Amino acid sequence: MILLIEPISKNLGMYVPAYPLPILEIGSFVSGMIHKSEIRVISLPMDYGLPLTHQGKRDVYSQFLRDLAKLKPRGIGISCTAIAQAEEVVDLCELIKEEDPDIFIFLGGYFPTIYYEDLFSRTSAIDMIVLGEGELPAVNIIERLEAGKNPFDEGVPGLAWNKDGQIHLTKTGIRFDLAKKATLNLGLLKYPGAYDILPYAFSRGCPYHCNFCMEEFLRPNRKEVPDEIITKDLTNLSGKGKANTLLIGDALFRSFHLFPFLRSLGMKVNFETRADILDPSIIPEIADVCGIFAIGFESASYDTLRRMNKVKDEAHYRKYLSNTKAIFREAVRNEIPVMVFMIAGYPGDTEEDLKKSLAFAGELSETSGPGGHVFKIGECHVYPKTKIHKLALSLPEVVFDDDGVFGQNIVRQPSKNLDFSTVSDYIGKIFDLSNYAPKLQERMINIMPYFRLPAIALSDEMIPSVCFKDGERTIFNVHGESLLAFRKLVPRLTVKYKKWLSSQRSIRSLPL
Repeated sequence: MILLIEPISKNLGMYVPAYPLPILEIGSFVSGMIHKSEIRVISLPMDYGLPLTHQGKRDVYSQFLRDLAKLKPRGIGISCTAIAQAEEVVDLCELIKEEDPDIFIFLGGYFPTIYYEDLFSRTSAIDMIVLGEGELPAVNIIERLEAGKNPFDEGVPGLAWNKDGQIHLTKTGIRFDLAKKATLNLGLLKYPGAYDILPYAFSRGCPYHCNFCMEEFLRPNRKEVPDEIITKDLTNLSGKGKANTLLIGDALFRSFHLFPFLRSLGMKVNFETRADILDPSIIPEIADVCGIFAIGFESASYDTLRRMNKVKDEAHYRKYLSNTKAIFREAVRNEIPVMVFMIAGYPGDTEEDLKKSLAFAGELSETSGPGGHVFKIGECHVYPKTKIHKLALSLPEVVFDDDGVFGQNIVRQPSKNLDFSTVSDYIGKIFDLSNYAPKLQERMINIMPYFRLPAIALSDEMIPSVCFKDGERTIFNVHGESLLAFRKLVPRLTVKYKKWLSSQRSIRSLPL
């Protein structure tokens, strides 16, 4: 048996009640390639609960380890997509090794691909790391484990491991052919009917190479899933699950020709795309199917967008702003809720850059309608070994927290005369221009029930006991009637904790 695990995340806002797409894709592919192998996919938050405290995490892991002793897997693969999961993944690996040193542990995802050296230096509990896309390396690893063979193979591309203090790297793997993508198998999940959000990736990769994004570390080019696979998969999934919301995971969504098919599924479709890619004339044609769409906007300043590598020149910049306005107007006209993604305090920013973003957000908000909108804006983070980190180091006046790869690395001074308190002030002003219309709030609660809530909100006395998995109220139940009861409370919690909603990301970190 092989277990594939979605770990706990410290960041409360990251949790969406959707099945763990990356490891389910890999598990489904491996199951189709190795018919004799028994694969199980575990979502720790869904299967065991979302821990709210250190004691809650201990209890979650204790139950998991009891099950592990019964299952006796040969190997465990763990997905680690974000820095907010990284320390939890290390803790989990060490607990597994303490329970059974013979279990082979391998990791994959954005964080391990970029920071494999740091993970190997942090712990000896990780046997192997998959660099880049996981399907083909996972087949090789699992095939060898099931045959009782050593998974370490210099001939398999996209692998890294640490032996006697020396890191071994195999050659870079080829991109996975999405025409060979397996049909997603919900039967690999413990509670397939408990997820009420259906996530799906229409493509992988992005060609734009914005310097704050980690996509190119895994997939530097965009490749689309063939239409016939998308239609087959979604028809199958919508018939088996209870989800009525489709959440499209796609760095650059533009498969609008599939909306007639998506309409036939009877779901609300939620997607994100760039401000300069979405054609506003399409919006009336898809309005009845749209739940929420998000615009990757980031800033209204030409200088900032150039530093981000978001626009090429002044002409591109003018189109960028004018198209965003046109998209927003069409969304308002068609009563579609909109999220606008923005970053404040980017390395090199001046107060003038922030003023431009505030003025632009104000201009958009003046035209808001019953669909509502939210400016999802936050402080800037500079993670080591990334392009934005190199940019920050190249600008002598930039000051950021040097927390290392497991930290937040917040930019505290984007430029000489711009301090963090001023940046925070602009974040608050821009966020407060959001229009939390009932339609937006309802759909946000459905997809992201913990959006912007501080971690302390989950210990509020107004939350009924049914929302917890234990009598101590230290483990949150994230499906079924428990989540339904919590969703009904979110508007009241949002009002009570309103002053926290535009605060730093750290207030949404669980004290694990």
